[in-house]
Amino acid sequence: MRSRLLLAAFLITLVAPAAQAQRCDTNLRIVNNSSSTVTRLFYNPSRITSWGPNRLTAAGLRPGQSSVFNLGSEENFDFRVVWQGNQAAEMRHTNICVISRVVITDEGMRVR
Repeated sequence: MRSRLLLAAFLITLVAPAAQAQRCDTNLRIVNNSSSTVTRLFYNPSRITSWGPNRLTAAGLRPGQSSVFNLGSEENFDFRVVWQGNQAAEMRHTNICVISRVVITDEGMRVR
């Protein structure tokens, strides 16, 4: 009986990390609720010091539009948006596992 309990406890420790890793959806919707087109969007894990490539197409993200991006890893991310006219906003150390979207407004960015 004791060996079965030990085996069960061991199996739980093997399965628990895999189940925990599947809890975080790395797909994130970016919504432009501002009055201007976002021409550039950058994001990278917070541990990386550079912004990386622009994630938008040449058309950008117009007011009212949204798009889903797969960030690919379960960690904190930094975000930067640039509007037409080169005004920019940043949001750092965002835990993507507890949000479903980033909303861009005329004042900056917020999460939901």
